[in-house]
Amino acid sequence: MITMIKDMAPSFSKGVKLSIGDDGSVVEIEKGMELVTVLDSMTLGTHYLPQTTPDSIGHKIFAVNLSDMAAMGAKPKWAHLSLSLPQADKSWIEKFIKGASVLAAKHDLAIIGGDTIQGPEMISLSIQGLVKKSKYISRTNAKTGDLVYVTGHLGSAAFGLHLLQLGKNKPTEFIQAYDFPEPRVGEGIFLSNYASSMIDISDGLHADLSKLTKASNVGFNVSIDRLPIRKDMFDHFNPDEAISMTLSGGDDYELCFTIPQKMKDGFEQKWNEKFNTRLSHIGVITESTSGYKFNGDDYMIETKNFEHF
Repeated sequence: MITMIKDMAPSFSKGVKLSIGDDGSVVEIEKGMELVTVLDSMTLGTHYLPQTTPDSIGHKIFAVNLSDMAAMGAKPKWAHLSLSLPQADKSWIEKFIKGASVLAAKHDLAIIGGDTIQGPEMISLSIQGLVKKSKYISRTNAKTGDLVYVTGHLGSAAFGLHLLQLGKNKPTEFIQAYDFPEPRVGEGIFLSNYASSMIDISDGLHADLSKLTKASNVGFNVSIDRLPIRKDMFDHFNPDEAISMTLSGGDDYELCFTIPQKMKDGFEQKWNEKFNTRLSHIGVITESTSGYKFNGDDYMIETKNFEHF
């Protein structure tokens, strides 16, 4: 299995001194850079459905970690993959590696180590990346008056999961959003020059924005009518249901970040020149209390956010 991974996956890049096949990996860090490390795991039944295809699983474990790297404003460089499988199914492994490799290659990410064991189906991945010294973005620096933004559309992956659980495979854009999320790596690196704080949206906007504001000891005020929700969701749910899914549904892997008010115009202009990715200004950081408004009125939400335990 290790040989298959080494042969099929990108495993060498600039700075790699020792890669797959030894007791450890060795990389060289550029001067003036800092190392960022992220790690995530996925298990059958908790993070993906039994019918999920191996290429989707391979793509998703890399997307999840790349999204964390994006949220730090770092450039991904090296990955360590750990696979626990009940049996060494060659066809499953080949499709898994193909799904992982396509996304890894897209971001010049080399798989330089890891582990394989026989056991319950579980995949773990750790990515190391680089960011210029003191330019990483954390959750802890949002300030009162900062503007809150999100990338892409929200709630689409949760709706995709809902459709799959019903045995449906359309509308396809929602299934795609759940099975093959697109991490915002380039956007995250760009934001390292602008954002005061940032988090990726994995557990739902409400839960993740709350984590960010708690870490920064501030609150937020978000306008529901500014949330980027695909119109098709309102064709399947009433407005309150669609809004609840958007705020509480996980697996979006979009970025939520804050920008100082004084940088707004210049930031938005540069963003629109550089990216086609949708950008939505959804609210503002407040001194303490958090809440939502819809057409100017207070809006109470019912949250059902994902909890690991």
